[in-house]
Amino acid sequence: MSQESKSKAGALDGIRVLEFSALIAGPSCARYLADHGAEVIKIERFPDGDVGRVSNAGHLRRGPMYVQHNSGKKGLCLDLSRPEGLEIARDLVKRSDVVVEAFTPGVMARLGLGWNDCRRLNPKLVMCSISGFGQTGPNAGRPGYAHVAHAMTGWLAMQFLHHKPPEAPRGPGIAIADVITGISAFGTICAALLKRERTGDGEYIDIALFDTLFSANDMSLQNYLLTGDVDVFYHPVHRTRDGYLTANIGPDFRAWQNVCKAMGKEELLDDPRFSTQAGLLANREQATAEVRDWLAHLSTEEAERRLVDHHVVTGVVKTIDEAIRQPQVAARNLLTEVDDPVLGRISVINSSIKYANGEARVRGHAPMLGEHNEEVLRKVLGYSSERIEALRTNGLLRSEWR
Repeated sequence: MSQESKSKAGALDGIRVLEFSALIAGPSCARYLADHGAEVIKIERFPDGDVGRVSNAGHLRRGPMYVQHNSGKKGLCLDLSRPEGLEIARDLVKRSDVVVEAFTPGVMARLGLGWNDCRRLNPKLVMCSISGFGQTGPNAGRPGYAHVAHAMTGWLAMQFLHHKPPEAPRGPGIAIADVITGISAFGTICAALLKRERTGDGEYIDIALFDTLFSANDMSLQNYLLTGDVDVFYHPVHRTRDGYLTANIGPDFRAWQNVCKAMGKEELLDDPRFSTQAGLLANREQATAEVRDWLAHLSTEEAERRLVDHHVVTGVVKTIDEAIRQPQVAARNLLTEVDDPVLGRISVINSSIKYANGEARVRGHAPMLGEHNEEVLRKVLGYSSERIEALRTNGLLRSEWR
């Protein structure tokens, strides 16, 4: 059964979202809103649409980045450089609850769609601007992407330069700053909608990739603020006979006791270096070496079994294909199927959030360029067939939909 055929309610049923964004941060935020039942109308850049469509997509224009972050939305492609296109956008602002935009600061204002313009059209609107560095500060006018935030927040340095010995920085395999910003924007929008329910007032939200990644730090930056020392903790990853596994010796002493039992080396608990919490912390590297040497002689399967049997927090390093095939993924419904108009029946990443009395899930395929032009103009704005045809004839709308 495809997700489109299910009907369980979402927490944001009845909320309409207008999205002006591309690639990951803005689209992922709007995708979370769509997963929760919101009607998301994605206004795509004229005439070619979201650049994510062509990322690793070949000739099909159904790139994995686009498919993942835009499932369940409605697609509208119109020319915002023309007065008629801006008129449509303003009409949609009047009829929307939320606007998500991810342009460089100043672009929406130049279009006449900035916060001051939009709140005059719709005083109850919640508007969220997502950018590289935010709407203020010396870097506000600079375009920003995830890799820039990774570099400038100290995040790459934590991963590589602060290693002993240091390693040359390299980009990660995931746009961490984008996905953290997207989910942060989603949560903030939901909070603003709750505030609106209580007060009746709209809200403007300014979220930056730089800010969210800078703040999404467990302790390294705060430790420097408190002590002036640079001290980054790296969770250990150990080599087994045929793979890799991560397992902590702590953080509490009971966890270390369990590790010793799993290794069959309970005599280590009589060693003064490892017999107390304080001793363990002072000799953490030596304790980790004991675990590393033990694991090196075991298969990954055996090591995982013994550690899990003794309640040690552990995880096998999975390759991408192994990660997708895990029974836990199926049990948690983290993949679902949709019927894509080009690719056919495909699996897509599902929502990770679970509710007792509602549901967050993929609610349809990612739209073709301009797939919902007519539906949005007719059902949301009440445009006649003649008016829609005139807009199409005049080249204001773009569609690759049959």
